[in-house]
Amino acid sequence: MDFDHNNVRAALNEDRLISLPHELIHQILSRFDTKFVVQTCLLLSPRWKLIWTSMPCLDFSSNGFKTLAKFSKFVTHVLSHRNHQVEVSSVKLNFRGAASQAFVRKIATYAFSHNVQEISVICDPKNHYEFPPCLFSSQTLKHVTFKTYIYEPCLTPKTPWDFPALTTLHLKEISLCDDERESINLFSKCVNLENLTLERVKVKAKVFDIITPRLSNLRLLNHKYSNVINVIAHQLENLTITESSINDLNIPSGLSSFCYKGYHPPRWFKKCVNSVNNVTVSLYMYCPKVVYKQEDARGIINMLQELHSARYLALNLDIVECISAFPDLLYAQPSPFSNMIRLNIDSGTRDTCKVKMSTEARNFLLENSPNATFIMKELPTEAMKNKEAKAKLVADIEDVMKELQASLEQDNILTDRNQAIDKAKVVIENLVDDIKVWTNKKMLQIESERVEIEENMTRLRAQLRASMREMKKMSYKEMDYVIPLILNMRRVRSLLDRLPKRQRKQMEAHYSRQLEQAEALIARPAPYKILLEKFDDAFRKNGSSTSEDVSSSTHPLPSQTSCSSTIVPTPSTSSFNPMP
Repeated sequence: MDFDHNNVRAALNEDRLISLPHELIHQILSRFDTKFVVQTCLLLSPRWKLIWTSMPCLDFSSNGFKTLAKFSKFVTHVLSHRNHQVEVSSVKLNFRGAASQAFVRKIATYAFSHNVQEISVICDPKNHYEFPPCLFSSQTLKHVTFKTYIYEPCLTPKTPWDFPALTTLHLKEISLCDDERESINLFSKCVNLENLTLERVKVKAKVFDIITPRLSNLRLLNHKYSNVINVIAHQLENLTITESSINDLNIPSGLSSFCYKGYHPPRWFKKCVNSVNNVTVSLYMYCPKVVYKQEDARGIINMLQELHSARYLALNLDIVECISAFPDLLYAQPSPFSNMIRLNIDSGTRDTCKVKMSTEARNFLLENSPNATFIMKELPTEAMKNKEAKAKLVADIEDVMKELQASLEQDNILTDRNQAIDKAKVVIENLVDDIKVWTNKKMLQIESERVEIEENMTRLRAQLRASMREMKKMSYKEMDYVIPLILNMRRVRSLLDRLPKRQRKQMEAHYSRQLEQAEALIARPAPYKILLEKFDDAFRKNGSSTSEDVSSSTHPLPSQTSCSSTIVPTPSTSSFNPMP
């Protein structure tokens, strides 16, 4: 078999990255932080050398730097060498330690001057930290996320934030007000804000006003300290509140969806959700060997009466069991739900399979909506769980076997490839025989033939190296076929081992042909490695370095492993220092 070494060399030297359009390169690199982007551009391709300077997405993270000073130096370098004609679409900043306000201000100023539309700041400072005021004024920002990870949340300015284009705001572990002033109003200038999430946000002001004319979705998650929250947003449709300490909540009428999760019935349920259609309430009160409290049952009944307009109602099992434990409280209570279409009782993740729902509780929920669909998810017994687990195992095995069968049906491709490898072996063996002949002549020290011997030895070794490299390429292609077989076989064996012994034997018998065929293919050793081992003694004789040249010219080919092996070959990566 003859090899076109020139074409092989050209294919290896071809820079295929050059043909990619800039838009696609930007899209690929936008998934990584800026440090990795800079490193990649400097390493991969001459054309990519400066492409990082035109990236519209900036993602700065201090995780890859030993000190904040080095991180700050890197950020300064990127901003100063960036193509300033290209706008910035998004900025992500993630840092640990005592970063100065000047550092954050520098990034914000650059981003705002380049019409940034999305910004995310995630920080974990050592001590109390205050965001610089300039971070809260932008005419172009549409999406903002501020998160911190310390016991005392980072503090924001107490004056209204100036984001006229903002549509989505997510705050986590942020302190909006650290003093007990009478009231605070931060979002009145965010006239286009539609989605607001406040997660573990602290507000010590007595009154927290959320004034946003276009607000549609509001989420208060683990909100702390607010005595009174006034939501002035006439387009509010969806409200979610989770485990929040609120004494009084005032919201506009017209909600279409309301979701509440907590440990006790809320005390602020007073005519603020009495027109909502879709309601989900989950109270986590269940504790083994602890009885429900009558006070909680009264609170739940009062809460449900406030939700009388609900057409779609979802409750968790704790609520049903709590009111069922006090039937006397329900006996004289008429059902508040006259428009209900569906009632869903979710049992959650309880270990018990017994659902305790009294007749009085059922009547209280459904008596005035006799046509409503009632759904209660019964908890499965241990036998049902085992049966379901076995069925899932069998389904998973069948899915993996389908993938395995699809790979085995490509065996004709592997057969053609093996024929090409066999021809290549013949070529290599002939070259080795020729090398042995000329090596013997060299040992005879025939002076008249010394020049001819050296020339032929050099030529034959070069041809052998090229042929072995080509053989290795074909072997890698074979591995591309075999490795998925190995992975599928490992997964099949892992799943089969989890089945009962009798059922496992039945499955193995059913798929015996596919399993045996896959095992045979996996057990076949890599041809490149065979050749190296076969010719190693011949290469080493008389100080010949051909074996070393061949094996060190490229990375060694991983050998094929059995399906019980725990090692799968993976490509190596290079590490290098970031700019500057």
